[in-house]
Amino acid sequence: MSKTIEQILGYVALTGVIKAVTTGIPDVLPKAFQTIKKQVPGIAGRYTQITGTRQTATISMYGSPARKRALRDIASKDVKLLHSFENITMAPLLLQTLRNYDNYDMQNLGIQEVDRQQSEFRAYFDNLRLSCQYSMLSLGHVYYDGDGNLLPTSSGAVVDVDFQIPANNQNQLNGIITASWALANTDIPAQLRALRLRAAQLTGYPLKYAFYGLNVPSYMTQNNYVIDYLARNPNFAQKFLEQAEIPDGLFGFTWVPVYTAFYEDASNTNQTFFSSDAVIFTPEIDSTVYELMEGSFMVPTSFNASANMASALGSLKQVYGMGSFAVPTMNPPTCEMYFFDQQLPVWKVPNSMFQADCTP
Repeated sequence: MSKTIEQILGYVALTGVIKAVTTGIPDVLPKAFQTIKKQVPGIAGRYTQITGTRQTATISMYGSPARKRALRDIASKDVKLLHSFENITMAPLLLQTLRNYDNYDMQNLGIQEVDRQQSEFRAYFDNLRLSCQYSMLSLGHVYYDGDGNLLPTSSGAVVDVDFQIPANNQNQLNGIITASWALANTDIPAQLRALRLRAAQLTGYPLKYAFYGLNVPSYMTQNNYVIDYLARNPNFAQKFLEQAEIPDGLFGFTWVPVYTAFYEDASNTNQTFFSSDAVIFTPEIDSTVYELMEGSFMVPTSFNASANMASALGSLKQVYGMGSFAVPTMNPPTCEMYFFDQQLPVWKVPNSMFQADCTP
């Protein structure tokens, strides 16, 4: 008795599939985090740091010689990108179905399953890129264990990518958050003004974004100073009533909720990035402060036997960023797909980021 493809491959027709868990992790960041890119060969990158001046010119007696002024310093920073390289093997029975041209429905179903498996495979790499950006913002580090698994904290870390965020730019921001935002009488607007002054003095980059955790909207709406402000601005109050989120423009910041940012670790446990009381302040996300560096990887363009290594090397192509290729295998005869990526989010001006805990 003949069997259906569902019986052969052990799953129901894809047109009737219900996905119990959606693929991918939430992308809650401004699009600039994905679009501002710099390509470098291999996995070694470099960016240049310059320091502007905030000093004034001196005064001189009219007609006297010019005073000698030193040139401003310039420095370069070398970074090593994160490389990922994984593969999957398609089920031989699935590929056998694709080669069966007597039944179009069976063939079409097999193609759909191949496409689904490839999309799921790529999702691992998309998730890693996002997770690295989340970890950079929330921790100022990206941590990995000895098996190459991303970690939510430094515990058990073997690899530590440190973005050099100063200690004075973390937690209570070196005395700026003098009282908890959870208290109704804390002058939150005054703390934000003090933070703007600190940012102006440290780097001169005006702050724009406030990436906030789960509890922060509740602190805002229970705060006497914020309530008074919202009462005088019906538009902001209405936005909060509609979305239960901090409205953009409140106290001059673009407020971005990031509490849904998470990933699933190697033990299938969901790990969040941003603490409930976290607020991370940054300037505009542009190429002066941020880049997503993409390295390169050599990909074969043909799989024919070559007379020598020079000829074989000629079939390799340099591909930047994320990519994939597939090859047939013999034991057993099937198809194997490889996916690769070499990337690193780079925060180029560490002093311009402030990673606050608003409940000391």
